[in-house]
Amino acid sequence: MAWKKLGRVYCPDGTTTWARHSFMTPVPFQISDDVIRIYGGMRDDSGISRIGWVDVCRSDPLQVLGTSSTPVLDLGEPGMFDDNGVILGDVIRHSEGEIRMYYVGFQLVQKAKFLAFTGLAISRDGGNSFVRALVTPVLDRAPQALFINALHSIAKVEGGYRAWISCGQRWQDIGDKTFPQYNCWTLFSKDGVHFDMETATPTLDVEGEEYRIGRPRANQLSDGSFEMRVTSDTLSKQYACYRATSPDGIDWLRTKEEELPRGAVGDWDGEMTCYPARIDTKQGESYLFYNGNNMGETGVGVAVLEAAA
Repeated sequence: MAWKKLGRVYCPDGTTTWARHSFMTPVPFQISDDVIRIYGGMRDDSGISRIGWVDVCRSDPLQVLGTSSTPVLDLGEPGMFDDNGVILGDVIRHSEGEIRMYYVGFQLVQKAKFLAFTGLAISRDGGNSFVRALVTPVLDRAPQALFINALHSIAKVEGGYRAWISCGQRWQDIGDKTFPQYNCWTLFSKDGVHFDMETATPTLDVEGEEYRIGRPRANQLSDGSFEMRVTSDTLSKQYACYRATSPDGIDWLRTKEEELPRGAVGDWDGEMTCYPARIDTKQGESYLFYNGNNMGETGVGVAVLEAAA
């Protein structure tokens, strides 16, 4: 089994003020038998992200069926934890009439580059719009997560929910820029709303020249085991995606497998492939949606899982 790149799916064309460029941290969600909706963060001229979507054909994910004309989740009120940008998170169906969106909200502060904590929004119209369930974070500052506490995937498990998160504790200066350092953790919640960081356990940490590893996207396989994809960055600014495996979603073994090599020089993903998110459709296809150069500035692409010859 191997992933075959199909190409770029979508990037904003610059005609909408709230979505001039980028489609960051894609999260695919099957909204009907024939349609996959990809939620993502789109940036304005100031680089501030709001969450929108693009619908693609399930059987041909390069075929775009529609895009959101307005954000499904806009910025928080001034002074709130999400007043300077929102990105995904994860999207799950909580019940027949309720879809939950976990998102990461950004806030600017005077003495650090930013703060980023996790919020929760609810849709009761099939995923067309979302309303904040709380105006405060569901994952806030904690000893393991002084500056960043970002949920990137969550799944229903026996007795509740298991979440996989990125926790940022410090900063890294590279050249004349400051970047957040973070690693991957997991924790359990009975209701998917209340989380106790005292129960969080680390899963994957940096290796070698890496200074951060994050955006853990976990999913359960048909045999009951789990796989997870993470994106790492090095001191020489080499982004790469890796796969990890786990029998229980808690203890992980990181592989050296880079499933999505960079494209050719000059391509939309020639400098970077990052933030992959897998979806297994009800009809049996498996797709991997991912970002290209500059963490999604050039848009979102897709690969399909093919059986070995």
